[in-house]
Amino acid sequence: MNKLKNDFSDKLKEIVESKNFNILVTLVILFSALLVGLGVEPSISESWKSSISLIEIFILVFFVVELLIRVGAEAKNPVTFFKDPWNVFDLIIVLLCFIPLKSNFFFILRLARILRTMRLFRAFPKLRAIIQGMLNSFSSVLYVAMLLFVLVYVFAIIGVSVFAQVDPINFGSIPLTFFTLFQVLTLESWNVIMIPVVQAFPLGGPLYFISFIVLGTMLIMNLFLGVIVNNMNTALKALDETQERSNEEKILAKVTSLEKQLTILTKKLKK
Repeated sequence: MNKLKNDFSDKLKEIVESKNFNILVTLVILFSALLVGLGVEPSISESWKSSISLIEIFILVFFVVELLIRVGAEAKNPVTFFKDPWNVFDLIIVLLCFIPLKSNFFFILRLARILRTMRLFRAFPKLRAIIQGMLNSFSSVLYVAMLLFVLVYVFAIIGVSVFAQVDPINFGSIPLTFFTLFQVLTLESWNVIMIPVVQAFPLGGPLYFISFIVLGTMLIMNLFLGVIVNNMNTALKALDETQERSNEEKILAKVTSLEKQLTILTKKLKK
């Protein structure tokens, strides 16, 4: 019985790891994403939307079958299925689609359908590595964010103290100044914000804005990018190493299988 179970699990494992299976799943995800967009498009008639809802039922059935195949592939050790965060993500998305919701909460069901598009990350390992790199960057980015907050806070105090009377709309209070400085960080219309300040303070105004842009945008924002890019490169290298180990294990398994077959053949020839 166990041998039959293991053989069945191995067959499902082959299906899950096959290129055709992953291509099919990717195409269904893309088609599902297209249907979600058409389902909320105002120009689409109600009759078409009814047809789209019917097709989405078949797509949901497909995803349920796919999930069962992935679970069955890990039948030897079911816990392995839940160790993969992408498997857990897939499971949650599928379960959300089955939750009976009232019309007031229909947006949750629509959100679940939208999130199915994110399953494309499973089909493209490089994308998963990028996401992993961003998550790994969180702790380092937090410290850079703290540094940025201190910088903005210092410049906000200076801005309120010096420019509040000149430009109360942008520098009338600490919250307003925080918002203004955030806009300056994005380099969006900062030259317009600077006009009344520069008119009142021809020397101090430009010095205030230029120093903030250099420190905030040119230095600290580049620190953000540097931390994220570094962690992405690390995640991509780890992915390449994992794929190399996986290929080596597959080759080793094939060699071991051939050795066993040769041993059995040799024994038969001796007889």
